Amino acid sequence: MDISFRQLQAFVLIAEQRSFSRAAEQIHLSQPALSYSLRKLEEALGLSLFARNTRSVELTEAGVRFLEQARRLLRDMHHAVHDAHEQLHLQSGSLRIGVLPSVAIEPLPRVLVDYRQRYPGIEISLRDGRAGEIRQWVSNAEVDFAITSVTDEPGVLDFQPLYDDSLVLLVRGLSRLRGKKLLAALQDLDYVATTRDTSLRTMADETLARMGLLREPAYEVAYMSSAAALARAGLGYALLPASVADTFNADGSLAVHPLPMAPARGIGVLQRKPCYLSPPAQAFVSLLKQQAEAIGL
Repeated sequence: MDISFRQLQAFVLIAEQRSFSRAAEQIHLSQPALSYSLRKLEEALGLSLFARNTRSVELTEAGVRFLEQARRLLRDMHHAVHDAHEQLHLQSGSLRIGVLPSVAIEPLPRVLVDYRQRYPGIEISLRDGRAGEIRQWVSNAEVDFAITSVTDEPGVLDFQPLYDDSLVLLVRGLSRLRGKKLLAALQDLDYVATTRDTSLRTMADETLARMGLLREPAYEVAYMSSAAALARAGLGYALLPASVADTFNADGSLAVHPLPMAPARGIGVLQRKPCYLSPPAQAFVSLLKQQAEAIGL
């Protein structure tokens, strides 16, 4: 059924004005063009909407019933266009975002402060979780998109890289040791690892293997904050993203050692295919890129 916005508008105006000439003036059409538009609407519906005579224009019974529906359709269309316009200009809208805990620590808070100041009409809901959880949220459309680590899983998901977050080694003491002396000292310490369902574990194990330090962890924890707390207590060393090192070492009790041999952990936008980022989402990702560059990620 081919019915246009213009046809509905013409029908409602004729019904309200009870006059083809007055309706034609308001819609800026000639009377023949208006009559043609109405005739095409009636043909599409298979209904006669008006009982015409030389003196008046009266709605048929079918026309009376259809009038309220036409008004509702026009209202819905107006609201849809209005909402789309506001979203395009970032005046309203909503975002559901999934993030890794490390991203939630840095740089997300900076991004949110900036974003809320610029676009107060956009509502944001956040869910933080491990990489495996986040992939499920995106796959199930529970979030609009996610800021997470790179995934090599094919299928309905698409990953667009934003920045790399390298790993650093956190350990109590040993701040003055470097190179072989540091490696020798680490041989006598326990490895504090995140669980295998985190995005960090594989990278951390690979890095330790390159350093000749890979072993079974003495402690396995789900959260980076827990790993950092155990390291601060002197129970071992942990490999965590460089972006969170300052947060977890606010008291300065940990030595933070860069790990040049560590593989880069790609952080980016994960979304379902076909890929589409709304204007509010595009603005969010743009600010995230800017913040990541500003803090050296």
